Amino acid sequence: MTLHHRQQQSLLSNSDTNNTDSYRSTDTEYNNSQADERVPETSHLSSTTETFFHIVCITAGTGILQLPYALKSGGWAGMAYIALAAAISAYTGKILVRCLYYKHGVRLQSYSEVAEAAFGPRGRLVVRTLKDVNLLGVVGIYIVLAGISIDSLVVGTPVEQFGERFWIAASAVVVWAAIVAARQIHDVFVLSIFGTLTTVVMVVIVIWLGVLDLEFMHARPPTKAIDIRMMPISLASICFSFGGNLNWPDLEASMKSPKKWSKALSLATTFIAFIYACVAAVGYGVYGGHVRSPIFLSLPSGIAVSIAKAMITAHVLLACPILLTAVFIEAERDLNISSNTLGVFKERLWRAVFRSLLMLVIALFALFVSDFSKIVPILGAVAASLVVFVIPVACYICLFKDQRQFLVWEFVWCGLIVLIGLACLVVGTSQALADL
Repeated sequence: MTLHHRQQQSLLSNSDTNNTDSYRSTDTEYNNSQADERVPETSHLSSTTETFFHIVCITAGTGILQLPYALKSGGWAGMAYIALAAAISAYTGKILVRCLYYKHGVRLQSYSEVAEAAFGPRGRLVVRTLKDVNLLGVVGIYIVLAGISIDSLVVGTPVEQFGERFWIAASAVVVWAAIVAARQIHDVFVLSIFGTLTTVVMVVIVIWLGVLDLEFMHARPPTKAIDIRMMPISLASICFSFGGNLNWPDLEASMKSPKKWSKALSLATTFIAFIYACVAAVGYGVYGGHVRSPIFLSLPSGIAVSIAKAMITAHVLLACPILLTAVFIEAERDLNISSNTLGVFKERLWRAVFRSLLMLVIALFALFVSDFSKIVPILGAVAASLVVFVIPVACYICLFKDQRQFLVWEFVWCGLIVLIGLACLVVGTSQALADL
């Protein structure tokens, strides 16, 4: 089961600030003079460094654990797939944000509004539904995985008797506390830093254990250069590990210098591709055709693996509040939950009530819907494939076709992205259905 993860941007950024964004991008960069016309409360906006950590925390999640297995399916060619997926992720993230500024002097506020500008109200409804289903489902799955992981880590301790459901509920409470306490993305910067650090620690442990295990092997398991037949599955698995652009519009809106969005996204995506390549190369290089998913199952058991599991568990919990912002910000804007209309106290009260109710629904599904962890990947495969790959390209071409002349290579590149997105849709849905 592959999770995106987000999947994840401006946590709880005041929705009113977006109305003041009036700068516009050209085809390659933002106009500097208009980009500096920002919200007065710049102290509450994110720096480029903070944005880098948010992107890494959102994107580099549990998908990293199945990358060696993806190479087992596609062979060493999977290393090229990682580079290709990273390039696609960076490109779609940039053009999606560029679409926010397609109309001079006006910034659209969300991915849904981009879809509406390109395809009308039905486009907005489709994207809004796919986005919310994907993000809420991913958060629910993350909470379930965190609970199961914690339950396995406490075996042999006095709290072992609590059971999985207790730890799932406890994980939901942790996420709830974070999203209610924080108001802006700047408030959860610490979560993004620790989320990124937990991933780095987990990567170091996986690489270290893999290299150590290699010394005790009499012969390295066989590997292959490429497997054409399994290429779609391998590429789809890797592409899903780079999902996250559902959160990019809100994350870009939270920046002090939005014109640096492309730089932050490029650096973060390059870093993610690097750690992905390291884990994939070591995992497949050491264990070859015998590698399992997640990679923890192939590593020698011990305290180091337990620490790595704890790190990835912490990461998914830290990423959840950031992932949820793409849902909360747009919903609260629609519900007119803002300090301008309600006042500071009532705004915070209604914001807390709304988020608490939504978290309660997610927690109940995670706890009591027996097939929740099997149904969500099916919906996620459909939603992620379309909103991460296909729809950004379609919106970009639709909105800019009358403003500029696209070069041949751009049409070829965009066509390739759409084809890969559709392949991910077929493969991801097939795999999810097979797991039922």
